Order: sequence, then C-alpha cells, then structure tokens
Amino acid sequence: MRRIPKNKIDRTLINTLSKLASQEKKVKAFKSRIRVKGKIIKKGKTKKGSIKLVIEKDDDKYNFIVIKTHKDNYALAEKLKVGSFVSAVGINKFRAIICTQLKQLPKMDESKQTKLSFT
Repeated sequence: MRRIPKNKIDRTLINTLSKLASQEKKVKAFKSRIRVKGKIIKKGKTKKGSIKLVIEKDDDKYNFIVIKTHKDNYALAEKLKVGSFVSAVGINKFRAIICTQLKQLPKMDESKQTKLSFT
C-alpha cells in the first residue's frame, strides 16, 4: 500500500481549475478583438515601414496598423486603394489597433435603416 506524505496535496482539482482558467482567458482575449467592416479613408506608412490604414465605419474612425512581419496582410494592404471596402480584425494596443486579419470586400451596403410612418 502506498503512503501519501502529510504535507502533499492532491493536485487534480488545482490542475482542472488552471485548465478552465486558461480556456476562459483565451475566450476573453478573442472577445476583446476589434472587428470593423468599413471604407478606407486614409492610407500611409509608419517610420518602421508598416502600413497605417484609417477605416471609417458609420461616423467612427479606426486606426489600424498592418505590421511588415504579417506577410499576407501586408501584401494585401499594399494593393488596397483609398476608397475600397475592407473587413479588419485587430488587437487594441497603445493608440492604434494591430491588424491580425484583413479581407477586401467587393462592396458594402451603406444604406441606413429608417422608420416608416403609417398614416
């Protein structure tokens, strides 16, 4: 028969809780990402050579930075022109949003919903 020392604690509960906490942390990080579908109104380069996109959705403007090391997104951002429609996902960092996903949209419906009055 195996003897358990008195100062040892059974770690199964602690291991299960730490797994649940790490899963919850991943979900929370995914939820905190910023998702925008809009029109590029300004495009420029930063000092280090990354591309800065200003995307307008409704009346809000979002500053996205496409880093050079993200090859696919950087190549797409170089091809995009001002006035084209994009879908962007990013992580909010100091003063800007680091772009993690970038897609070009063929066109976007800019119509707004209005209330109809019935008489």
